[in-house]
Amino acid sequence: MNKGILLYLSQSRTFWWLQAAIKRLSFLTEAKVFGVRYGIDEEKSNYDSLRHIFAITENTLFLGIGFAILLQFVDPYLYPYYEKLGIRIPDDSDYVTFFATISGIGGVFIGLYYAGISAVGSAIYAKIPNNVRDLLAQERFGNVYMRFLSFLTFLGLMLIALRISGQPRVYLAIPVIAVSAGIGIIAFVKLGQRAFYLFDPTALSYHIFDQLQHWLAMVEAGGFRWLDKSFQNHAHMRASATLNTLATLVDITAKETHLNGKPFIELSQKVLRFLIQYEYTKRSIPTDSAWFEQRYEHRDWYRTDASRVAIAHQTGTTLDPEITSNKEWVEDKVVTILRKCIEVNLKEERYTEVLGLFDYLDAYVKRLAQEGAVRRAFALLEVLRSTVLDQLATGASVDVAKHEVLEKVAVAERMAALPISVALGYRQALEKVDRHDIECRVLSVSWANKSSIYCHAFPAYCLARLEWLNPRLAFEEAVEGRQVTPLWYRTELICQIEAEQFSDNTMSMISTGASFYRDFISKATSQKRSWLAAAIMSREWEYWHKVEDQLDVWQEKWVNLSNDRRIEGLPWSQFEVETLRASSTRRQEELLKQMSEQNVLLALLPPPDGFPDYAGQFLHTSGEVAFEALLTNNLDLLKSVFAPYLWGCVVRFDSLRPKAGATDWRAQQEFKVAAAALCDLMDISGFARLLADYHANDSLWNEVTATWDTYLADRGDQSPTLILSAAVVLTDAALEIPHRGLLRTSWHQQINQRLADVPRHEEYFAGSFGSHTVIDHQSPLVRIFADEPYGTSSDGIDIFIAYYLRNVNGAKDLDFGWRRRNLEESISREDRRSTRNAKEESAKQ
Repeated sequence: MNKGILLYLSQSRTFWWLQAAIKRLSFLTEAKVFGVRYGIDEEKSNYDSLRHIFAITENTLFLGIGFAILLQFVDPYLYPYYEKLGIRIPDDSDYVTFFATISGIGGVFIGLYYAGISAVGSAIYAKIPNNVRDLLAQERFGNVYMRFLSFLTFLGLMLIALRISGQPRVYLAIPVIAVSAGIGIIAFVKLGQRAFYLFDPTALSYHIFDQLQHWLAMVEAGGFRWLDKSFQNHAHMRASATLNTLATLVDITAKETHLNGKPFIELSQKVLRFLIQYEYTKRSIPTDSAWFEQRYEHRDWYRTDASRVAIAHQTGTTLDPEITSNKEWVEDKVVTILRKCIEVNLKEERYTEVLGLFDYLDAYVKRLAQEGAVRRAFALLEVLRSTVLDQLATGASVDVAKHEVLEKVAVAERMAALPISVALGYRQALEKVDRHDIECRVLSVSWANKSSIYCHAFPAYCLARLEWLNPRLAFEEAVEGRQVTPLWYRTELICQIEAEQFSDNTMSMISTGASFYRDFISKATSQKRSWLAAAIMSREWEYWHKVEDQLDVWQEKWVNLSNDRRIEGLPWSQFEVETLRASSTRRQEELLKQMSEQNVLLALLPPPDGFPDYAGQFLHTSGEVAFEALLTNNLDLLKSVFAPYLWGCVVRFDSLRPKAGATDWRAQQEFKVAAAALCDLMDISGFARLLADYHANDSLWNEVTATWDTYLADRGDQSPTLILSAAVVLTDAALEIPHRGLLRTSWHQQINQRLADVPRHEEYFAGSFGSHTVIDHQSPLVRIFADEPYGTSSDGIDIFIAYYLRNVNGAKDLDFGWRRRNLEESISREDRRSTRNAKEESAKQ
């Protein structure tokens, strides 16, 4: 419009009224159009929602329609049988009423179920994360039951609709619907009882592990598109999300007092059962699979090849990171669950529940060892060890020195026993490590089939080498029609990997095992937990016995794997069984010293009721080790154990001897039992003199006598020689075999076996054919003990009396019994004979 005309009209009120009317009409028109469009969009969204409802119900809908039509079709063929059985088809009113009733019951049950689920959801699941709340929505038994009930409800309505449509009545539907309704009614009662368990979110955890198994099956060899990276990555992401749901569920469980006890333990047990199965499944997953977590490792500029460095420098960029796979990403996520479960339950003093969890943990670490993952097993144990001891060591150390809780000791001992399971599991694994067996498995592989290498029980650490071989041998078969690479070459490549893993595992059994126990004991002793430390020591001693029994087997397996090396330049791991044996021996000697010291400490503490006799075990072990040290001429070992052993025997005697004033036969029997410790001590002490002469090492005897001198000096005027005399006399006077007498007899027999190698010769009597054996040894004591074919009747106690006790002040005239006089007479007689023979030899010369 012309601006002049517009200016002229704007001077009129009518103009502005018309303009406002036009704008109002335009607005109303546009509002109506908007309303219509919005309504159309809403209806479209509603239609989409309705279509979605149709989509999610179409299976049940068509199944109900199809089953009703099937019954309608089949029923006429059954009329002759109805007549023979006298079955009458009901009237229309009964027919329709029956199905309407069934449908009504189904509708009521559906409403009641969701009302109950809503109550559970509002009470427990209202304030928890969505991923855990989804577990309730995915509850399998309830969902299956609702699908069955909705199908049954709709089927009844469908049969009514068919009858109204003029179709004949279907008698076959009556028993089918009746039985189905019975199942629905009874199952509703059971489902209602089960609904109470839904207040515990951990009861729904089975869905998590079902999902994990499902995604695992996708990436296993032979699964659907198992080599497709997209499918592998999808399985990894879904499994990772599932594990995150599990971690969230664990956090909730740990915080709720009513859940962090038995429900938490049962959840952790399910985790361990899954890990056990997963460890076996990893044999069937390719090493480069996207199932394993991918992570970036940045390259070192001075370790990277020159070409990469030059390109990065010239382009002004950084070095591309190297993509590596974390093969233990699942374990890394769930180990925190185990640690948290143990920590929470030990803090709440639920020791029995924790011990139940250790049964599953024992099975898992054994499985790791059976799969050749010894280092990983110890890594897990080290994580849990710190958690266990941190919780067990809570409380005032002054009080627990005398009054420890038995359950705490049981948990510590159970934790310390897990490496034993590792040792036993690896021993079982070694039975399958055989070059011939490897050769047979390699021969049975079909290299043209990519999944074949995963189907012959090769451990996971061998898969990378097999995957390297697979395309090369498949190419040979495709080109040459046969395998050109000889079997021995393929076998040696696998044996080299087995040997490398074998070397690492055996080293871990020794070095990591020693480190595990050393740190465990050190922390317990530093916190003054004597009983916990004793429990750990007891189990470690058992562990080293299990390992020692395998050393010869290790040597055999190493020779079996590596004795036929033909490929030049192929690097092999190093294995020295004697080095491992020496390391094991050093740790055992260190442990023996700790046990000997702990023996004295525990002997001074009154053992709580029901506690194992660790002091007695350590004392007995110290005696055996002291004797072994004498037998093997090991002075250092003798120095570390003999002094604590002497004090331990004295304390053990004081704790076992009868109370003052008792004089009946029971008191005498108690004294004999108590005196056994002193007799053991004197027997070993006496044999120290004999073996010192045998080894020509006076330091053995000097160490023993110096320890006795220190002990007697500390006693001052209260000399124990009278008690030693009484112990010997009363033990010898008994008509029965003395207490621990068989043990001392075994020591004597070992002495006789050792003395059998002493040089000797026969001397013939002048003028006759008779002869006698002459022992060629400078010590008269050795000659006496080695002279008889089956050894002398004297023992170490006789030697100790003759060479030491008779020289102690106040003990010269003590009576040790008539049996203990023979050795001194024999020594004097042997000295005189030796002197006489020496003079005769001089006269002859």
